[in-house]
Amino acid sequence: MEYRILSTSEKITQVREYRPYKEERRYMAVYLIALRRNDRQMIDEYESFGGDPRYIIMNRRAYDQQRIFGFSGKTLNEHGWLATPEFQDVERIEFIDRKGWAAFNYITIGQGANGKWTYGVSYSTGGSGGGYGMGIWGKVCNSRKECLTAALRELLNRHAEQRDRLKNDPSNFNPTLSNTIVKQVQAMLQETTVARQLTLLFN
Repeated sequence: MEYRILSTSEKITQVREYRPYKEERRYMAVYLIALRRNDRQMIDEYESFGGDPRYIIMNRRAYDQQRIFGFSGKTLNEHGWLATPEFQDVERIEFIDRKGWAAFNYITIGQGANGKWTYGVSYSTGGSGGGYGMGIWGKVCNSRKECLTAALRELLNRHAEQRDRLKNDPSNFNPTLSNTIVKQVQAMLQETTVARQLTLLFN
């Protein structure tokens, strides 16, 4: 049976069966209170985010998160999830250890609709690596320079962590590769930091 036409008690039962993450608990609580009080305005708002408790709660939380970057769209995609908003002025900055090779070390920065910035980071030290994409769950920065600086520093930190953790594991940590990447990142970070200091000095 379609969730929206269930009785209030049936909806409450289904919501209580959902096991939320810590960050989702307050959204679940707000929705449950609205159901118990028959707060039609709040119920309709929450139920506009999906067809069952899981979608409703997760999409409602994502909506609040995207608003931090000035996005207010409520469109759901073909799978029922809140559509991913499009950041502006997106840049992908790559660091390559060998000419002609694919870049596994790079940062992506972008600007939200309200001028807030965020970034994603990808890193590799040979056989080991990781990272995450740019999106609404990333760190919030007030300017491109602040965002670029934070992303570069995180990439450096990832390589430092890999070096400390895998220094005796040559199959996963290639020191030549890592040193090449680190030097490129440090050079860009220094250039960015100096430019920022000059801007502050002459403003």
